[in-house]
Amino acid sequence: MTTAIDIRDGEWIWIQTARGRIKQKAKLAQGIHPQVVHVEHGWWFPEKPGPEHGIWNSNANILTNNAPPYDPAMGTYQLRALLCKVYKVDG
Repeated sequence: MTTAIDIRDGEWIWIQTARGRIKQKAKLAQGIHPQVVHVEHGWWFPEKPGPEHGIWNSNANILTNNAPPYDPAMGTYQLRALLCKVYKVDG
């Protein structure tokens, strides 16, 4: 299974928004629209030095913006429907 931008299941990818980018592993799923990206939270790299273990390389909060306007229903910053660019990690 591959995507239209030639990403394969299990490959490292960059997920980038206007605020920043993070690195995660692609997991392709049947039944999900090909233009939808779900970003996992809680990633870290145990092989990287502590105490942070590289969390800022993969933390989904890097992609969001906590500035107004806030979601009127939740009163918080936007966590869904963020535009992003996805591409392979070179090397």
